[in-house]
Amino acid sequence: MPVRVSLLLALCAALVLGASACEHGGSAVATTTLPSTSTGSTDTTGSQTLSVRDFKDAVAAAVIDGSDLQAEPGFGPLVDVSDPKGLDTLQVVLADAYRRYEAAPAKKQEIVDGLVRQAVKQMKEGNSKRSFSEVQDQLLPLLKRKLVVDRLAGHPALTPFFDLDVVYGVQRDHSFTLVTKDDLARWGKSPEGIHSVAISNLERETNAKQKLLCEKSGTQRLCGWASGDGYDATRMLVPGLRRQIVEKLGGEAVYAVPLESVFIALTRNYADVIKDKVLQQFTTGENPLSPNLFEERNGKLFVLSK
Repeated sequence: MPVRVSLLLALCAALVLGASACEHGGSAVATTTLPSTSTGSTDTTGSQTLSVRDFKDAVAAAVIDGSDLQAEPGFGPLVDVSDPKGLDTLQVVLADAYRRYEAAPAKKQEIVDGLVRQAVKQMKEGNSKRSFSEVQDQLLPLLKRKLVVDRLAGHPALTPFFDLDVVYGVQRDHSFTLVTKDDLARWGKSPEGIHSVAISNLERETNAKQKLLCEKSGTQRLCGWASGDGYDATRMLVPGLRRQIVEKLGGEAVYAVPLESVFIALTRNYADVIKDKVLQQFTTGENPLSPNLFEERNGKLFVLSK
């Protein structure tokens, strides 16, 4: 589950600002619940049925054995599936499948194999069956280091951002699917054409579901987001969210995204005090993003002038 952590701890103690739900982005946690079975039960033939946990383990193992994908039991009735060569992820919801298994334990292999086939099919298809009108409201941007993007399979659509890249994904409740150049060609769109859509979607989602946090550090204030949804650093790209920060700080701001899960903003006169901490976090933290501080000029972000 995402974890909120103090902004001050995130920066000054070099802790992660929120535990990311997914490395690439975030997926909503399912509200569907499974039966309370935890230790297994005995069917009418005397055979022991699998517990919920063991059923999830069996599905995850079957995904790994039957494909090139990675899988592990997730939170609640979920198995988290990911592509080791890309950023695509899928949460396989097991509630209905487990109920079918409980009703007919002898069909366990058939049920598990069906889940694996569906997961592999969905991951392989990506966005190829989706029109732009279907994904328009689900497009979100994602900041990544260039060296990470360069290693991705599938030729992702991207927009350069200094030493980083902005990639794009279709974020659904239980999946994240990277937008590729082939997707753009099929939709008749360019990276520039979807960038503003993705930024607007992230602003809308943030205002609807997340809260800007501001905390005092001596005479200064730190502001940022600690949602833990995987998009915290990317929120730096959204002009409307930066305006909220400037209003809260009461003056010009500088921004730092040392890790994918960290977005910190503070007044410009405090930049020299925190630049070494930002560099330290970038150097030692998990999923580093950028050691730079950024400033806004005429509505656009630039690396802070020394």
